[in-house]
Amino acid sequence: MINNQSTLTVFFVLVIIFLGMILRFNFNITNLPFFLHQISKIKLIYPFDDQSYQTPYYQKKVQEFYQNPGTDQDIFLVGDSLTDQGNWRQLLNKTNLKNRGISGDTTKGVLNRLDEIINAQPQKIFIMIGVNDLWNETKTVDEIISNYKEILTTLQNQTPQSTIYIQSLLPINNRDYPIKIDNQDIMEVNQKLQILATEFNDEYLDIYSYFVDESNQLKMSYTDDGVHLTPNGYQEWANAIAKWVK
Repeated sequence: MINNQSTLTVFFVLVIIFLGMILRFNFNITNLPFFLHQISKIKLIYPFDDQSYQTPYYQKKVQEFYQNPGTDQDIFLVGDSLTDQGNWRQLLNKTNLKNRGISGDTTKGVLNRLDEIINAQPQKIFIMIGVNDLWNETKTVDEIISNYKEILTTLQNQTPQSTIYIQSLLPINNRDYPIKIDNQDIMEVNQKLQILATEFNDEYLDIYSYFVDESNQLKMSYTDDGVHLTPNGYQEWANAIAKWVK
């Protein structure tokens, strides 16, 4: 994993190398195509590539995952704090469940840590990710779907035996809590995730409808902050996916 400081170091090293190439090849206008080609090979990660998910907690959790690897008999639940805070083995009465949620994680964060999941070749992978992209990073729906597509492509190519379950994002409650997310954006993400599931021949699970009230808000009985779930909320989620987990 590359942090901001090391990325800047790499960038400056590349600049020094580039300047050295100019001196080495006695730069003139006829060398311009060559140097443009070299520049095109340099991929800048920071500051143009958001890595806000790279928190100490994220790094700690990823390290824990590597130290407690899964197997091809396991079921992985991948996501952010909503997944992270669930006691899934107890909720679903399954000992082969691996909680791969990380609080604060994003679609880019999941993409960054797919190697550990791929190494396990789990029999099933349940994914719910994206609300922090909207909430903390103000990503567009298309940016979220683009990252999601890359996640699914990587899993399809590198762990083809795993069955992938794309769980819809849950609604939030911005009527009773000061949450700066619009459920219309969440619904748009979910609509496009359903299309992606068809394209990749994956399973799409509509969890949203289990949690939404008549005002298109996360039910008050399932949350105490407008986003995260109460024990009742986790039990409802477990009930919603139980038949696919078996």
